[in-house]
Amino acid sequence: MSLQDLTPEQIKKLQDAVQKHLEEETKKSIAQFDKTLDSVVDKLSVEGWTLPAELGIYAVNVIGQTDEIDDINAFLSEYFSRDDYEVTKNMINSILRSKIREPLKELVRQCWDAFQSKLYAVCSTSLLSVIEGVLSEFGDDKQDVRMMKICQYHVDNFPAEGSTIEKHVWISYNTFIRKLYEKSDFNANEPDVINRHWLLHGRSDYEQTELDCIRLFNAVQSLCMVVNQEAKRNETLTES
Repeated sequence: MSLQDLTPEQIKKLQDAVQKHLEEETKKSIAQFDKTLDSVVDKLSVEGWTLPAELGIYAVNVIGQTDEIDDINAFLSEYFSRDDYEVTKNMINSILRSKIREPLKELVRQCWDAFQSKLYAVCSTSLLSVIEGVLSEFGDDKQDVRMMKICQYHVDNFPAEGSTIEKHVWISYNTFIRKLYEKSDFNANEPDVINRHWLLHGRSDYEQTELDCIRLFNAVQSLCMVVNQEAKRNETLTES
């Protein structure tokens, strides 16, 4: 019997079975990708990275599903600097095309100029202001600038049907912000990763590097991706 010999009822049953199979396979794929991103975020957060928007699917799978990359920082340093910093330049352009406020974009431009001049301390310090400026837009109370509270709120209240990538951006950002804002005794040893309090209060003896700045640019772009998604949702609500 060929397809042309099937009755309308048989064709309908076949279509329903195919549709059900596709939906089940899609759910399985999403669940697997979710687990992969869990692993990626865990590995990146140890080194103070948020989930890079520029990271390709192949790199995500290699990091999340294998142990081939044993040095995340070395991998990302090569990733962002190869081909005359092509990925980094794309990241900067993505930030400048985003929906963040124009004054913050101008500060990003100045940070990029400082980066190219190898003024890494100037660049990293200014990027902290960009991060705080963008992140504050997500707070329900604009007078409340507690960054950790804002991140935790979005992790706790992320919709079940929301994008798994956007969800993992918030999860990785929550970890990143907690490390960045972690309370620290200035009489104790300085943290191994960038700490906002040590850096902005002039207590840091840590020499800011090119990779530190790229890590912060990446953190800005991660937030910009969420800002763009929020803007699209608002546009859709307005149109409806």
